[in-house]
Amino acid sequence: MDLDRIRTMIREKLESGQLPPEKCLITWFGPGSGQRCVACEGVIGPQEIECECEHPRRELLRFHQTCFAAWDAERQAIRV
Repeated sequence: MDLDRIRTMIREKLESGQLPPEKCLITWFGPGSGQRCVACEGVIGPQEIECECEHPRRELLRFHQTCFAAWDAERQAIRV
């Protein structure tokens, strides 16, 4: 999936409340665990980097590394 499509999905999820606009309390990066990415909804495979985000309003969010970076940029852009 291309970055423009990921950013569009993230903006839509931020607007609908499916993704939170607040930053993570703690983040960890490591190999994918086969879980679904909350941004693009694709599986994060073991050959990919997964970001686990401990979030104040939700328990744990999992992102592809690219999706996490896009979410972080988009959430900050809406606060400007």
